[in-house]
Amino acid sequence: MKKILFVVTDRKMGGVSIVLEDILNHLSLKKYKIDLLILNNEGERIENYIDKEIKIIYGDAFFKAIDTPISYFKKHFDLRLLINKLHLMFLLKTGLIKNKLAKKRQKLLKNNYDIEIAFSDGFSAIFTAVGNTPRKIHWLHSTYTDNDPTRRYRKTFDTIYNPFEKIVAVSKQTANDFSKHYHVEDKLTIIPNIIDDIKIKKLSKDAIKLSDKKNNFVSVGRLAQQKGYDRLLKAISRLKKEGLFENSFVTIVGDGPMKEELLNLQKELGLDCVKFVGNKSNPYRYVSGGDIYISSARYEPFGLVLVEALILHKPVLATTNEATETIIDNRENGLIVPNSEDGLYQGLKEILTDNKLINKLKTKALNYDYSENNKNSIKAIENILNKK
Repeated sequence: MKKILFVVTDRKMGGVSIVLEDILNHLSLKKYKIDLLILNNEGERIENYIDKEIKIIYGDAFFKAIDTPISYFKKHFDLRLLINKLHLMFLLKTGLIKNKLAKKRQKLLKNNYDIEIAFSDGFSAIFTAVGNTPRKIHWLHSTYTDNDPTRRYRKTFDTIYNPFEKIVAVSKQTANDFSKHYHVEDKLTIIPNIIDDIKIKKLSKDAIKLSDKKNNFVSVGRLAQQKGYDRLLKAISRLKKEGLFENSFVTIVGDGPMKEELLNLQKELGLDCVKFVGNKSNPYRYVSGGDIYISSARYEPFGLVLVEALILHKPVLATTNEATETIIDNRENGLIVPNSEDGLYQGLKEILTDNKLINKLKTKALNYDYSENNKNSIKAIENILNKK
């Protein structure tokens, strides 16, 4: 039985945590002995969503600084965390982080492993690279153009990927973007995300009624610049002024650093037709209660939420990016629009005014099936793990 360690930076709500849960729940615990190291115990996911046989190890206070932005300290006074953050930035800039993590590994890890998988971008790769596990694998989820988690510490990361046997990208575009910075093409392979369609359908039962309006739009995502909700609100405001949004409502599920800014923008624009409901452990009931899913993202490496919406047979209105064109059959089960405020405005306007189009999108979305993709991805992952 092979012993495998997965390493992630946190367990926050979001794509990486959900994809990890689905992979762990699809791997046979009769074949593999799996441990999971969560460096920064922040978030609500993973812990209660995977098999209890999987041992979870938690990092110490040092790792809390990984995802804490410097801007956080403008509003919050936390001297210990600030010192850890500045120390971490110094270690990453100088490359001395490798020595620090080698010592941390000795304290945190009491077992040896056959395979170690750095499952989140950036920091987890450094943690895995400095260890003595014989086989190392790294998963890439980010866009390495718009959202490169390694950009500030390129000199340190230039040597990090040498020990890895395989680097798995969730999409072709992610692999291509990564290769522009780190030329390890011989290690790269593409494995689309496993998405537990059976679980999603089960959790979507008892759909939540979003409003009494005719058109219920829904979106799930982090309230951050990447997701483009500021542009969506402005597009809706334009439609409302034209009298085209009278019988429509938008529900946004999620939380994040732009929450206050978006709520202020909503108030400023007078959008009582939009509701922010915060993070939900089960967002699928909300998606199930909607008529059309909206993705206003500025960039998206894989588009997990797009697949989840289509699994629930909801047509998708999405801005064009590296994910949408591989997932959505344009003008069949969804509508792909230019990646801008005006693109969202024009797309929403077309859906609201073209009954023939929306009926076609809804009908075609009923035929969506992701099960074959899952089978292929599981097979590809096991081929890597079982290699001798």
